[in-house]
Amino acid sequence: MSGILARIGSMGGGFPDQKVMKGHEGTIRQTCFSSDGKLAVTASGDHTARVWDLESFQCISVMGSCPKNLTGGGIGTGHEHVVSGCDFSPDCTLICTSSNDKAVRIWRVSNGECLAILQGHMQIVNCCRWAPDGSAIISGSSDRCIRGWRLQDNGDGDMSKFKWGNGTVLEFAFGDCSSSLAEEHKDTDEFQRLAFKRREHLPNMRCLLTTMQGHSGSISALDFSPGAGLEGGYIASVGSDMEPHVWDCKKALCIDTAKHSLHVKMTPHRRAALTCAFSPTGEVLATGGQDCSVLLHRVSDGSLLREVAAGDSYVTCVSFMGFDDQARPESEEAYLLVSTGATKIKVFSISDPSFNKTLQQAGRAVNTLALTRRSQAWQGQLGLLIGGGDNSLSYVPKFSF
Repeated sequence: MSGILARIGSMGGGFPDQKVMKGHEGTIRQTCFSSDGKLAVTASGDHTARVWDLESFQCISVMGSCPKNLTGGGIGTGHEHVVSGCDFSPDCTLICTSSNDKAVRIWRVSNGECLAILQGHMQIVNCCRWAPDGSAIISGSSDRCIRGWRLQDNGDGDMSKFKWGNGTVLEFAFGDCSSSLAEEHKDTDEFQRLAFKRREHLPNMRCLLTTMQGHSGSISALDFSPGAGLEGGYIASVGSDMEPHVWDCKKALCIDTAKHSLHVKMTPHRRAALTCAFSPTGEVLATGGQDCSVLLHRVSDGSLLREVAAGDSYVTCVSFMGFDDQARPESEEAYLLVSTGATKIKVFSISDPSFNKTLQQAGRAVNTLALTRRSQAWQGQLGLLIGGGDNSLSYVPKFSF
C-alpha cells in the first residue's frame, strides 16, 4: 500500500497505543524520524530541538536551552529564536536545525553539542533538510532564497568523519548572499574575528555555499527526492508565491551551475503553498497549501496529475507512505490521509474519489506529522509521529486505518 499523508490545521493523537513524550516548553514546529526508525527529533518554539529514543520513549539529548523569559524575548544557549525545522543526517549521528534567528546549526545527536553555525540568510529560516547522500544541507528562508551548504575537511565532505566539536563551535558566515560563494569571508569585523578563531581550530575546514533563486516569496518547505545528492536527483520547494519549484540537485549543489539549476515550475496553488513531499520513487511531488488542497504533480514535466480537495482548513504537511517503495501513487491502493481543523483524521483514495473514511478522533491540536515504514517496535508496521500544540510528541508505533 502506498499513499499520501496530509496534515491540515489541527489534529491530535487519540490512538490507543500512542506513547506521549513531554519536555518542550513551546509548540512543536516540526518532527521527523531517523532513517533507521529508532529516533525522532523535534523543533520547538521554545528555542530548542530534542532527540527522542522511540524504544524507551525518553529524551536523550537537548539542542540549546529554553530562555528563562521565553515570552519576554529572552535567549538561551543555541538558537536565539524559534526553531522552525530539523532533520537527521543519513547516518543518524547528526541533526541540522533552522531558526527564526536566520541561522542553520549542526548538532551531535549523542550529547546535543553544537558543532557548526551556518549564517548567510538575510531573513528568518523556515526549513532545512539533509541530503539523502549526506553531502549537503539545504535551507529555505523568507529572503526568497534556498541555500545549499557543503562542509569539507581537507576536501572530504563526509561530515561523519570530521574531528569537530569538543567545545569549539565552527562558524561560517557569508555577507553577500545574492550569488554563489566559496569562502568569500568579507563581512563585519565581528565575523573576521570568528573566522580567525575557526581557522585556528580546524584550518582546513571550509564551507561551500550555493544559492537557488527563483521564488518571488518566502520559502515554506523543502524536500529531496529519494537518494538525491551530488550525483543527481531533485530538490522541491514551495512558498508564499504559490508556485512549486523543482531543482536539479546536482546543479544546485555545485557553485558553477547553481544559478541554472531550476528544473521545472509546477501548477500553482490558489493561495500560499506550505508543504511538499516526493513519492518513494521520486516520480511524483505532492504539495499542500492555504487553498485547502493537495496537488499531485509529475516531476519529469511538472504536469498536474490530480487535485484533492482536503477540507476547509490549510494543508500544512504532506508525506507519502507505504510498505513498498516501488508502489506508484497512481495505483488502486493509494490513499490520502487528511486531518482537518476538527480533531479527526480522514482517508481519501487517490484512485477512487468516492472513497472517504473518517478515523477515530484525534483529541488535541497538532502542528506536524511524520511517518516511517521502519518502526522498530513493530516490524512491518507504519510508525507515526504527532507534534502537538500542547508541546508534546506522540508516537504511534502501529499506525493503520
